[in-house]
Amino acid sequence: MELDNQSPETIEYKAISGEFGEVRYFITTLDQSDAVENIRFADEIQGSWSFSERVQRKLDENRANTEIFSYLAQGGIRFFNSIVVVLLPNSNDQREFWDFSTVSSQGKTVEKWVNLKLYKNVARIVIDGQHRLLSLRRYWNAHTGKEPLNPQQIKENFSCSETFDIPVVYLVFGNLGRVGHSELSETVRDEIIKATRNIFTVINKTAKSIDKQTQLLLDDSKISALIPRKLLEEGVLEDRFVKWSSTARSLNQSEPYLTTLDLVSQCTIELLKDYPKQALKKSFNSPTERNIALETYYESHPKLPEIGTKELLKWFFTELQPFKDWVSQISHVGIDIPVQPEQSRLNTSQKASIKKLRDSSILYTLLGQKILFFAVSRFLLKIRIEHRIAAVLNAISLSINKMDKDGFFNRNQSHWSNVLVRPNQNLTIITTGSGVERCIDLVKMILLDSSDGVRDLIKRTKDDVSNEVNWNESLISTWRKDFHVELPEVDLIDEQIKESSESDDSFAEVRDFLDSSEEDEEESDEIEDDEDIFKETEEVKD
Repeated sequence: MELDNQSPETIEYKAISGEFGEVRYFITTLDQSDAVENIRFADEIQGSWSFSERVQRKLDENRANTEIFSYLAQGGIRFFNSIVVVLLPNSNDQREFWDFSTVSSQGKTVEKWVNLKLYKNVARIVIDGQHRLLSLRRYWNAHTGKEPLNPQQIKENFSCSETFDIPVVYLVFGNLGRVGHSELSETVRDEIIKATRNIFTVINKTAKSIDKQTQLLLDDSKISALIPRKLLEEGVLEDRFVKWSSTARSLNQSEPYLTTLDLVSQCTIELLKDYPKQALKKSFNSPTERNIALETYYESHPKLPEIGTKELLKWFFTELQPFKDWVSQISHVGIDIPVQPEQSRLNTSQKASIKKLRDSSILYTLLGQKILFFAVSRFLLKIRIEHRIAAVLNAISLSINKMDKDGFFNRNQSHWSNVLVRPNQNLTIITTGSGVERCIDLVKMILLDSSDGVRDLIKRTKDDVSNEVNWNESLISTWRKDFHVELPEVDLIDEQIKESSESDDSFAEVRDFLDSSEEDEEESDEIEDDEDIFKETEEVKD
């Protein structure tokens, strides 16, 4: 039965207790009604949470309601392993919500057996077994008549007449939340959320390879995950325009998001590629280590001391005019992006508007954003350190705005043909090969207004990408003249601030690291053309 105001203040279970380092666990069984009605999914209560509190990716409801439900309802021998649950209070004011006592028999304590006591006003959140629990809910609804079997399921001999005892493991962290231990912490809820994120990542890494998007959401040890999350947690980047709630690293043409959490992570890696051992490859396991790392590589940057990683990423994704235009257009067509993981539901007109906007500029594709950011980053690290200041970002903005206004980034421009865009009717983005790197070199060369290496760039592009590319010295010279950055007058910074000992040109080791860190690269990180994009979701009537 679902707990209500008439239920006892506490509920007790017989359980086997054990300890796993700082984690204590209780193994017990629940009636199916208790499990499906009282164990919650994080996204059922996290709509009002801050970004840093969200601990769960969006469920694949279709898989749970078809594949796993069929396994339960078609009879025969079947079994689910334990669902793993944590206890989460509503606020830090709730500091006592569980306890346990030993069990005695004939005057002797029974080793490992305990009476587990849970307060009813604390949420029980599943962190492993979400899809199993969802399928058990579907089964229970069929069993109770709330959601009867359909004719096809009846024809296939589905039956939901049985009920099950559900194996459950409750996790607690030390004595956090235990009755009589309220003095341990004034931020019990916050500490439980942090511990839960780590446990969730470990469970999924050991059981099945966890997707990169979820790693970025939950991994507290890697700087390439910490920085993108920090940008959203602090509101530096708007959560609603950065796709993070899907396992997919790509965007499709009907989504209103500007970019993805994965691309923000790639930009972070690019900025810190000269610090593989100190930053990218290192695990920051303690709060102290993480705080130092964020101060060094997020609030600041060893080679951009006057700007910092946070300010550069904020400038790029929120202050450049093309990206401001995206936000304005989304508002103009009446799209209200919900709090993720809830997905947008767009009508036909809205989908068409987004597709038209994406098709208009390479900057509204992930590869286009990657090209521009990487070019800007490499430009900044190429110029003298006294020029790496905020005023230079303003100058770059003017250059990018002029390029955008003059159509340089238009997807149908001939200079992208065969190198970034296929010359077909759909102007499909090319997601393989070395075209992206050549485009980064091109944009960086324009910003630098340097003719050094022009011939080599043209030759390598034709040799490595396509001989059909129409780049030539005259054309690139015109772009350099029209769009390059005119550096403002600046005062020299303190002479004691020296450049890092790592060479700007020493990329080999970092590239090896990047290759090894993206083992799932077979999944395209770019928008795919989809002839049926207007049928992807149920249409909302105008």
